Amino acid sequence: MRIAQLAPLYEAVPPPAYGGTERVIAGLCEGLARRGHDVTLFAAGSSRTSAELVEVVPSPLRVGMTRAEMMELAPHLHLRMLADVFDRASDFDVIHSHVDIWTLPFAVTTDVPTILTMHGRLDLDHVRRTLALYPKVALVSISNHQRQLLDGIELNWAGTVHNGLNLSSYQSARYDGGRHLAFVGRIAPEKGPTLAVEISSRTNRPLRVAAKVDPLDLSYFETEVEPLFAAHDVEFLGEIDEARKPTFYASAAATLFPSDWPEPFGLVMIESMAAGTPVIALRRGSVPEIIVDGVTGFVCDDVDGMVDAVGRLDEIDRDACRRHATTFGVDAMCAGYERIYQRIMDERALGIAV
Repeated sequence: MRIAQLAPLYEAVPPPAYGGTERVIAGLCEGLARRGHDVTLFAAGSSRTSAELVEVVPSPLRVGMTRAEMMELAPHLHLRMLADVFDRASDFDVIHSHVDIWTLPFAVTTDVPTILTMHGRLDLDHVRRTLALYPKVALVSISNHQRQLLDGIELNWAGTVHNGLNLSSYQSARYDGGRHLAFVGRIAPEKGPTLAVEISSRTNRPLRVAAKVDPLDLSYFETEVEPLFAAHDVEFLGEIDEARKPTFYASAAATLFPSDWPEPFGLVMIESMAAGTPVIALRRGSVPEIIVDGVTGFVCDDVDGMVDAVGRLDEIDRDACRRHATTFGVDAMCAGYERIYQRIMDERALGIAV
């Protein structure tokens, strides 16, 4: 198949550090190319791929622009990319966009099968209203829970494909007997860093945090999180790159995932399990789809349950965590998308609108 992959322009594909969507796209492009497909990636400069790369902008927007400049120019740049790709739609058998709802008005202008993977939360009013205007565009969810947020709206769900990553470097990392708990991701209220501190304090275990502070969340970090970290001797490493993450996870007794919002997927969970480290998480969004409760970690209803779960870590087999993580590898993700691509191509050939 000739497949176009459209990536957001904020980060390179793959990103040097934080950037979950871009890491997933990188794995998808590599996996599809390895499986014999002709893949063209439309992405920011500095991206690296074995697919054909079309550099839409010279560098990732977060590198070359201030936040104000991004707010002003990002819509224009993404819309320009979409216009250029759909102008040459006949060059492809399938167009696969990861560029959110901006894709929708373009997808209905072509006969080339087009799918849109929704990587973010879908319960926002502007997202719900916009998706409802395009009920025939083929959508892919990254968890079953993600699409449940839109129950009652007539939409064309082509399937659910869980995110996948190349996890080989994680699976070779080994536990060194550490007692500490880990928190990885982004410092934001919905991610629950203050809850992680509470759990650490109540269980008398050290907490190590490897997380990005986005400019949007800087005030929250400085006024609420940073003083709390200082008061509880939390080791804050900031944002760490891919080379350091496997050891960071593997050295912990458990990874805390107190995310308190409808989490669409949560790559932290599969990274941690791949390193053999159980995950203790709140029952939100996709969490019950990713963690096998009592086997690869614990799915908890509240912070009290997470505190109790820390005391049960000896029930978890770290090798079982690694085995389960393999179900979220790149090959499984690529196979899921291949099935969807083929089905929508067959439906288009039969004259069924997609």
